[in-house]
Amino acid sequence: MLYVRLSLMKPKPGKEAEVAAIMDDLVSLYKQQEGFVDGYKLRAADESADIGRITIWRTEENADHTAQSTQVMARRSDLMPLIEEGSHEERSFFAEESSKPLSQLLHKLGL
Repeated sequence: MLYVRLSLMKPKPGKEAEVAAIMDDLVSLYKQQEGFVDGYKLRAADESADIGRITIWRTEENADHTAQSTQVMARRSDLMPLIEEGSHEERSFFAEESSKPLSQLLHKLGL
C-alpha cells in the first residue's frame, strides 16, 4: 500500500511564481529521499489559483521523516508569508497498488 500526501494553498496576489518555485524545490528535495515514489507540482485548472503538490511514498514513515527534515521545514516556512492565511490544506491517503503503478495513472490524469 502506498501513502499519498496532497497539499493545496492559495498564493497571495502577485506571489504565484514564488509559491510555484517553492513547490518545485520541495518536489526536488523529496525525490532525493528514501521511500519517495513520485511527485508533482499542482496548479488549479479553475479560477481558484490554488497551487500545491502531490507526493507518493512507499510508507507514511518515509513521508513523515522527510517532512520533519531541516531542509523541508525551512522551505515550507518560506511559504507562510506568501500564501493566504488559512488556505493551506494538507490531506493524506493510503492507496492500494494495482497492476499499473499509481504514478503512471496520476501522470495520465495530468496530476
